[in-house]
Amino acid sequence: MSTLSARLPLGNSRRLGVLAGDLLAVIGIVSVGLYQHHGAAGFASPLSAAETITPFVVGWLLCAGLAGLYGTEVLTDLGTAARLSVVTTFAAVNIALVLRASPLFEGSATWPFNLVMTVTVLAVVVPWRLVVARLLGGSMTAD
Repeated sequence: MSTLSARLPLGNSRRLGVLAGDLLAVIGIVSVGLYQHHGAAGFASPLSAAETITPFVVGWLLCAGLAGLYGTEVLTDLGTAARLSVVTTFAAVNIALVLRASPLFEGSATWPFNLVMTVTVLAVVVPWRLVVARLLGGSMTAD
């Protein structure tokens, strides 16, 4: 494991790469939902599509920053990565839904949209973050 960590140092470019991967996952999930509900017409107005995606990006950035999701231990320890990715997902999706339900953004946050978004983001982001942790460190600490 130390050899792998030595090959993949945790500089700012790696952290930014993980952040970009997180945002790509979140944007991808929302974009797939937008396409499933509206087809290509969902992207006919880039501003409208951005208005749908933005609350989720804002929620993710805020919660990931508060959770310290880009710290060394989270990026290299499988248990910490899984735990904080789950917590961040629940918080980020809920903040996004509050924003969508507010007058700031067009859209709503009706049931079961919140459940679908939470489960879908969990299903994509947590495995992604476990792969990252495995590649960058791969350790599993016992609590």
